[in-house]
Amino acid sequence: MRFKIGDKLAYPFYGAGIVEDIVHCEVLGETKEYYVMSFSGNRLKVNIPTDKATETGLRPLISPERLSEVYDHFNVPVDLKGETWSKRSKVSMDKLRGGDLLETVEVYKYLRLRERQRTLSAGENKIYRGVYWALVSELSFVENVPVEIIDAKLDSIFEEL
Repeated sequence: MRFKIGDKLAYPFYGAGIVEDIVHCEVLGETKEYYVMSFSGNRLKVNIPTDKATETGLRPLISPERLSEVYDHFNVPVDLKGETWSKRSKVSMDKLRGGDLLETVEVYKYLRLRERQRTLSAGENKIYRGVYWALVSELSFVENVPVEIIDAKLDSIFEEL
């Protein structure tokens, strides 16, 4: 899929951002094309090779019509009994790498509910913070509301779980 300057996209681990530019850079003697993305909430810019964009999970934001599907996905049960932390972490990272927002919801829900039961390990906490930002930044863009509104909405959902 080809993106253009100004497109609002989701990128795993970074959240929602905007294609600011498309540049050509020479790396190891080879010229490659990159999307230059900036992300809301910080001054981070990331260069993503255009020929690997889909492979890395870069995708358009979900449509507003799919929002109810995303919020309904919080009702899907998750199994909090699991393997070792390293196996749980690998499964979570694999889901996040794919870029699918519903899988992001699953990982976020799993970690948030697990946090209720026990303190998350440092690695799980890092994943939790990243998945939280990926989720709220995309929902914030799609709903065109501040992140704080999405955060409050998620808190309300988890009060009922």
